[in-house]
Amino acid sequence: MATRSFKLRLHVLGSKLHKWLAIFVGVQVLLWMITGALMSFLDIEEVRSEHVVSRAPEVLPADAVMPHWLDSSEGVVSLATRAVGGRAVTEVRRDDGSVTLRDPNCGALLSPLSSASAQAIARHAWTGPPTTIATTRLIEDAVGTEFRGPFPAWQITYGDEDNTRVYIDASSGSVLAARSDTWRLFDFIWGLHIMDLQTREDTHHPILILFAILAVIGSLLGCILLFRRRKPRTVAR
Repeated sequence: MATRSFKLRLHVLGSKLHKWLAIFVGVQVLLWMITGALMSFLDIEEVRSEHVVSRAPEVLPADAVMPHWLDSSEGVVSLATRAVGGRAVTEVRRDDGSVTLRDPNCGALLSPLSSASAQAIARHAWTGPPTTIATTRLIEDAVGTEFRGPFPAWQITYGDEDNTRVYIDASSGSVLAARSDTWRLFDFIWGLHIMDLQTREDTHHPILILFAILAVIGSLLGCILLFRRRKPRTVAR
């Protein structure tokens, strides 16, 4: 009898702990569902104010000092001297988005970069354990969801265990992206999370919004059922 009473008390205690734990965790789950639904309604371009604020750089004024070798100053937004592949270069950016690399002394055109220059940049960028460069190729089209430009770009694959790749802008020499098997796994999981396995970047599509709403409704119903009190049954005599 004592054993049965102890088991009954343990069951009641466990039920109470389960209930309060469900409330504690359920509140956060409900917040996740509600905030996720709200975010799926918002257009990311509006969130970033891209529809009202331009981030386009200004063109340098006509009286700006230009290198003597620059053939045309029209549309130039910036001139910068930096190191690319171990040598000093002058980067010329224009308002149409184009980028060229020039020799800072004579203005000789250095871009698009050669395969050897791209490999030198990739070696300089690598900070992991010693490795080699497995493959190098010039790409001009999107590589799945892994890289979507700008083009042309050099794809450098290292010989490490994680199959790391870097994408280097053939015009500017900038490292545009780094991808690995870890990134690819994360990208796939992210696609499942936002229910977009094609582009894996659309967080505003109707299916996601619908499921977000259903998840909120399901969470609310769960909270209601959690607090619902059962009425004791009347046993007929």
